[in-house]
Amino acid sequence: MDEDDIRFLRASFVVARNARKKGNHPFGAVLVDDHGQILLEAENTVVTARDCTDHAETNLMRQASSEYDSEFLAKCTIYTSTEPCPMCAGAIFWANVRRVVYGLSERSVRDGGW
Repeated sequence: MDEDDIRFLRASFVVARNARKKGNHPFGAVLVDDHGQILLEAENTVVTARDCTDHAETNLMRQASSEYDSEFLAKCTIYTSTEPCPMCAGAIFWANVRRVVYGLSERSVRDGGW
């Protein structure tokens, strides 16, 4: 992990804090292109949208796959505050994003490390 990875992870934490301020679970994700530009951000909206599938990463991949083609997304990286769940990992896979960097592991969250 390099300084850019840390900077983009911190950006995902800011998005997660914004989700929490709105009454949602504190999860956030950002999509970064191969030139180091943040393209999109998405936060968890499970509570406010009343949709159990509105995780940050799934929201991000839904938006990304509607705006960019899969060849472009293959060159992008998703930075997410927490390790993606199986549903989100599937969305990332099907969108064709090939690199994922996350802050907290699923185990850390489960053990109360957040």
